[in-house]
Amino acid sequence: MVGSIDCPTVRDRLQPGITYSLNPDSDADYTVTNVDYRADGTTAVVWEKGKTLGVLNLRLLSKHNLSNALAAVAVGRILGLVFGEIAKGLATFEGARRRFEFRGEANGITFIDDYAHHPSEIRATLAAARLQARPGQRVVAIFQPHRYSRTLTFLEEFAQSFSHADLVVLTDIYSAGESNLGQVSGEKLASEVAKQHPQVIYQPTLASVCEHLQQTLHCGDLALFLGAGNINQVIPEVIATQCPPTKATS
Repeated sequence: MVGSIDCPTVRDRLQPGITYSLNPDSDADYTVTNVDYRADGTTAVVWEKGKTLGVLNLRLLSKHNLSNALAAVAVGRILGLVFGEIAKGLATFEGARRRFEFRGEANGITFIDDYAHHPSEIRATLAAARLQARPGQRVVAIFQPHRYSRTLTFLEEFAQSFSHADLVVLTDIYSAGESNLGQVSGEKLASEVAKQHPQVIYQPTLASVCEHLQQTLHCGDLALFLGAGNINQVIPEVIATQCPPTKATS
């Protein structure tokens, strides 16, 4: 079994035979050093049982993507592949759609679409955004909760998921077919997040989200649209509001 010993549950309970870790000081079979998280991806030197394999170049961001890539290296080596071929394949992998997907840039603002709708996913995505952000660049999280039941169950966890964002914009819950029993709302979630975060705005509709972002986004912002509902449908409209009007030609 191949497993990450960065996860205590995997390390202590599953006790994998082949291990990997992002901590170079661990006793894992596969580790990394010289990690560089850049705006266009991630690079790291990969080690196998104390010996250097080579440099890994990824188009993906964040620690969890690097960890997944290290797992792929471990599996590939077990199958007898040379590191160069493994690294070549990983270098071309662009990731799944709606996972930190670049949607455009306007007025110096970068627009990202991500499917994150669970607290742990939101934390990971915003952590990746913070790694990518330049000094002084704002990370703006625009989140649409997905399902009343999920929002209610993880209300406290959601409230603590936005620490890597400078500004949080929340809209109402996407029902995904569920009935609204009146136990929770987007506004309720916004009030809970505001207990943990100093900059939280609630906008009840997608139209009001667009209008607010038109006035709120600044040149240089990194704007992330998060959720499994239809929040990503407003991205083209928000981009359009940031584009200067085309001058008529005579």
